[in-house]
Amino acid sequence: MKLNDPFGRAQRKQQSSYESLRHSLLAAGVTTREGAEIVLKNLMWRALAITLLVGLVTIGLVIFLPNMSAAVLTFAFVILSWLAVTTLNGYSFVRRFIRDELSDL
Repeated sequence: MKLNDPFGRAQRKQQSSYESLRHSLLAAGVTTREGAEIVLKNLMWRALAITLLVGLVTIGLVIFLPNMSAAVLTFAFVILSWLAVTTLNGYSFVRRFIRDELSDL
């Protein structure tokens, strides 16, 4: 029993998320290590592109709407935090998929 997750809810949720990603990868035809590495590369590029887009939109809004800059910066921070968490989770799940499913190929 873990003190930070005594009933195993977080672990079950992570396992469910991993199973969903695993099913999606297999349905998309990702059956080789190279295919999974391409998924990882695309994941990181997509995160970088969204980060740049959010940054540019934030800068533009702060310049054109200076009285709303606190709200815009807060919203940008929330979006970028969500993006970081989902990207890191996705990255770790794809790495786990490579280790569990594709290591024997």
